[in-house]
Amino acid sequence: MIAHVVLFEIHFKLREVPVLNNSYRLDQIYTYLLHKGSATVEELAQKFCVTQTTIRRDLLVLEEQNMICRTRGAASLLDSEKTSATFQEEKKRIAAAASQFIFSGMSLALDTGSTVSTFLDYIMNVTVLKDINIITHSLRTAIQGSKAFNVSIPGGSLVPNDDFMVGVEVEEFYKKVNVDVAFLGSTGVYNCAGLTVSYPLQLPAKKNFAACADKRIALLDSSKFIRRGIYVFCDFRDIDVLVTIKTDENKEQLERIADFGVEIILA
Repeated sequence: MIAHVVLFEIHFKLREVPVLNNSYRLDQIYTYLLHKGSATVEELAQKFCVTQTTIRRDLLVLEEQNMICRTRGAASLLDSEKTSATFQEEKKRIAAAASQFIFSGMSLALDTGSTVSTFLDYIMNVTVLKDINIITHSLRTAIQGSKAFNVSIPGGSLVPNDDFMVGVEVEEFYKKVNVDVAFLGSTGVYNCAGLTVSYPLQLPAKKNFAACADKRIALLDSSKFIRRGIYVFCDFRDIDVLVTIKTDENKEQLERIADFGVEIILA
């Protein structure tokens, strides 16, 4: 049963933002630039409900991490067109490699995030898959997946400017279900103990989401190995399979993750 979704809006007083919110915003700014390629400081300030001074500080941090290029009044990814195309191609390869774990009649839990969304698009075009049941707290995934599969979502509150739900209803929903496979996304895994998330209200739901499946498969493009969130919601030791792309930069990290007993599949 698809539950009613309650929309809510949080108003922040413009002030010096705590480190916690800053880390989440940095990730969201970078994700926004991944999709758009470039944006003005004014556009980003309006998008994230902060001052332009705060955005300039955020962009300076991202530039120091060699993730973006700042120009006068704007910011863009380094070679944004090539970078965006590269990551999108990686997501498609990851989706194809991960599809080997799907069979007709299975029940799946699908996380939020663009890589998982690309995976859903891929399996929807595999005509031999029938009677797939999906649970998710992503509205985008629910709407897209319902065109081909049976989809259930929890109740809860929809986060402004995003497509996922949070709240006690989401947390309790995942406690009461069990699925064959959960496909997990992440803010990043750089130098940490597992899959991470930055938005604190997501943490309890993401933990229960990961725990509701018999098998857990993480889908990570190579950008996730140079980033990380604040909170670990699923330890590497609890992940069965990681489907990703091997690069010179993440080779050592993949070896470290494999030491936790994770099966690494390179797309």
